[in-house]
Amino acid sequence: MSRRPVGLVAVLIAIWLLAWGSVSWANVLSGIAVAIGLMIVLPDIRHADHLPIVRPVPLARLVLRMLRDVVVSNLVLARQVLSPRPRVRTGVVRVPLAGCSSEVVTIVANLVALTPGITAIEVVQHPTVVYVHVLNLDDPEEVRRAIWSLRDQVLAAFGTKEALADVAEVKAEALRRSQS
Repeated sequence: MSRRPVGLVAVLIAIWLLAWGSVSWANVLSGIAVAIGLMIVLPDIRHADHLPIVRPVPLARLVLRMLRDVVVSNLVLARQVLSPRPRVRTGVVRVPLAGCSSEVVTIVANLVALTPGITAIEVVQHPTVVYVHVLNLDDPEEVRRAIWSLRDQVLAAFGTKEALADVAEVKAEALRRSQS
């Protein structure tokens, strides 16, 4: 095995051990067996073109943004719960994510689900749209802008050059339509 597959096997074993929650001989040996089995069954994952792109600075910004979003939304949610007269205005918002790959949409939907008070309830392909349920819906356009901003940060952290170009093209087209 070359260096890359050995690193991938090590990562898979680490994930296996984290999933089991303890390090034991049985868990290590079964992790090795599962990792090698995956390498045999899915040989394409060993190729460099399938390795994810990770940009550390944009990833750090994304993590900080998610931490801020979680804290703020928890405070808003706590205020709602503790309020003598909660004013909950729920709704579902359609958020188009044209130009995004399945991987980006998956990351965005999962990050949205981490934020209290909002969750992705459906993802539709062709055209790519995510439907989100919002607990405190004041402005659907604000929700869309927040999710588009999240998409842009996910792309900055993990997106390929092609994905960045596709979304930039979609944004430029939307801007042209709004100006005409």
